[in-house]
Amino acid sequence: MNPEGSGTARTEVLAELHGLRSRIDHIEGSVVATTDGLVIAHDLGALEPFGVEPEGVAALAAVNLGLSQRISDTASHGELQETVIRGSFGQVVTYSAGDRALLTVLMRGSSDLTALHVDAREVAKRVANLLADAWQDDAATWPGPG
Repeated sequence: MNPEGSGTARTEVLAELHGLRSRIDHIEGSVVATTDGLVIAHDLGALEPFGVEPEGVAALAAVNLGLSQRISDTASHGELQETVIRGSFGQVVTYSAGDRALLTVLMRGSSDLTALHVDAREVAKRVANLLADAWQDDAATWPGPG
């Protein structure tokens, strides 16, 4: 895909992230990344002054997703739905966005995740569709900043 097209996909993915944050209370931000941990788009601007870097979130979320998929497979529990990490100040939830990407959402507090799961799963599906033609080659390489 050419850089212009990857920029279009990135813009549409970013719009999905902004929409998710506007619909669900307590979302602090979100990141869409490749399963290799490269940032595709993020909505973490307000968190960056607190040391939350999109590259770090993306890399660790990719590792978490890979391990969680492996655990789900090993336990014969079927296709992974999402991973949830609960901390004392909030929650981090990661969803698969197709075979090559992931969506990670940072929530403050101990909010009920039911509404998030319904909405974020749909966002992850739309993101997967938006990115389907945006990969550089069959090796699933994201072309990077366009």
